[in-house]
This record gives sequence, C-alpha cells and structure tokens, in this order.
Amino acid sequence: MNPARPAPLIRALRPVLGLALLLTGAFGAEEPPIIARAREFLGGEEALSRVRSLRFIGTVNSFSGSAPPVSLVLTYQRPFQQRLVSTSPAGVEVTGLDGEVGWRRIHDPRDLRKWRDESLDAAQVARLRAGTFESLAFFRGIESVGGRLEHTGSARVSGVSCERVVFHHGENLRFVRYFEAETGRLVKTETEDGTSVVEEGEQRVAGIRFPQRLVTSGRGSDKRPSRFIVEFTQVQVNEDFPAAQFARPAPAPAPAAAPAPGPAAPAKR
Repeated sequence: MNPARPAPLIRALRPVLGLALLLTGAFGAEEPPIIARAREFLGGEEALSRVRSLRFIGTVNSFSGSAPPVSLVLTYQRPFQQRLVSTSPAGVEVTGLDGEVGWRRIHDPRDLRKWRDESLDAAQVARLRAGTFESLAFFRGIESVGGRLEHTGSARVSGVSCERVVFHHGENLRFVRYFEAETGRLVKTETEDGTSVVEEGEQRVAGIRFPQRLVTSGRGSDKRPSRFIVEFTQVQVNEDFPAAQFARPAPAPAPAAAPAPGPAAPAKR
C-alpha cells in the first residue's frame, strides 16, 4: 500500500474546519445578554432551533497562490456526525466523525494503489465533536456537553467595540469569540493555537445569516505563517444525510491482480 500524500492546503484546513467554522455557544444562569443578541442577529430563536443539519460547499485558496485551490464539502448532522471532503490535484481527503469514532481516508482516485486509512486519536475526536456541536448550537448549550462559557469583558477589534466570550471545551480546546457589542455580530474568532478567523460577506438560507467567506490566519504544520480564504458557494440547511456517510468506510479496494500467464506455447521444430 502506497499512501497518497495530501496537498499542503488540505493539511492546513484540518485544524480550522474542524472548529466548525463559525458557530458555538453555551446556556445557563450566567449566560451574558450578548449571546441572545448574537442569536437574534443570526436569525432568531425560531429559525435556529429548527436546525438539525448543515452542509457547506465551497473552495479554499491560499493568499500567496502557492498552493492549488481545494474544493470542499463539509457536513454536520445532529447529534455528533461530521464529514469533510477536500479535493485537490494531489488527491482526495475525507475526514469523518460518527459519534465517538473519528477517521480519515486519503486516496488518489487516479491510482487505487495510493491510499491511506487513519484512526483519529482522542484529542482529534474531541475537536471534531466540539466543532460539530458548535456548528449546530449557534452559541448556546455548551454546558450540555461538559463545557463552560466565560464572559471576559470588552475589547476593540478592527475598530469595533466588542464583547469577548471564551467557549471552553477542555483544558486545551477553546474558542474566543468577539461579538459586536451593539448588534451581536461575530467579528472574529481565535483558537488556543493562535489561529484567527474573520467572516466576510453574507448569505441567507432558511432565514439564517451565514458568511460568504472566511479569512483564516495562523501557522501551518511547518510553523510558518499561513493565510487562506474559504469561499462558500452553497449552504444547505436541514437536508437528511444517511448515517452511512459518516461511518468509517470499509478498507479501500485493492487494484485487480493481473491475470496469471497461461502455459507456454510449445517450441516450433
């Protein structure tokens, strides 16, 4: 088995898209008023409470243009199902979450001999579960999955007066959100590893606001600065996705063996 090698931009996507892109939350007696404003800004209680699945379709481009574009299809479904398909000239990478099971398959569709299957470790599964929860919770309910919310005061981001809220999913897994104080609009997200995500543009689907693109800055696996844009061409809300899409797939098929040579023809006299 010869493992296919994912493109650099696919590798850069892993920690970012695993965050669930933009949505997170908590609920409890201490919930600050900014959470209600943020939910109202996105679409209001009636629209948000109906969401059971989301699918984002789009492309990823590096700012430098040093990497080829990557197409992506990212799906979330309650309670803890996630599937990310990234396609580039280097191959196809599929990352999945099915409850407590996380997996990844990388393959080259042009050569069935080049593929690799991986089981994700506990930390990777925890990140995928947090991301899936966040994408479907719209800023509320983190205590129901063992997390906690911390309102840490005011901050100014890009000239905008914001309220800073930290969503803790564990000691080493947290998301810092900066909400515009007046409207509740999400201005910026930061993670514990220094990655930042800024939303741009707007599209409305099923009465809910979604960003047109995400501008992500951080560091790649080589620790060098990395910046890229995720552009969403389509958002689907409340499609029904079969459970099999999220389950760990069977081993990749081996290429067909060459037919065995027949008996040698008799020598001519």
